[in-house]
Amino acid sequence: MWNFKPEERLREWKSFRNNLSQLELEPALEAVCKLWSYAPYVNHYLSPDLPEEWPDPWTLVHENYYCDLAKSLGMFYTLYLCHHYGRDIQQLELEVYRNSQNAEWHYIVSINKGKYILNLVFNTIVNKSSITRDLVLKHQYNVEDLKLDLY
Repeated sequence: MWNFKPEERLREWKSFRNNLSQLELEPALEAVCKLWSYAPYVNHYLSPDLPEEWPDPWTLVHENYYCDLAKSLGMFYTLYLCHHYGRDIQQLELEVYRNSQNAEWHYIVSINKGKYILNLVFNTIVNKSSITRDLVLKHQYNVEDLKLDLY
């Protein structure tokens, strides 16, 4: 999908989201995690403290630039726009952490109050128990914060 032209990439992403609906929640989360883990990487694209400047879902996929934050945002958007949201996913948040020991940033997607965590460990789903004390929550965004309830 990542090597397609923008319009083809958007069609593939829509098809991917539609196919998620046929899966149970955990396999759907695994598919989302895998897809976005392998998105092409750029060093810096989005700022964690400026969500008003973040692209909408279609612009993100169309532009095809993915820093760690953009990958998490892509996971977030994908889950919000699939049929699991509101049914199996009652709570969806994008959380920004800073490691107090090494100053690294971590951008994760928290589902159902941390029962499932995406993008903390590469291509792996964990839960909130994997968030160590070294990780300090700096920002937390939900659907309303990102104005996605308009879609």
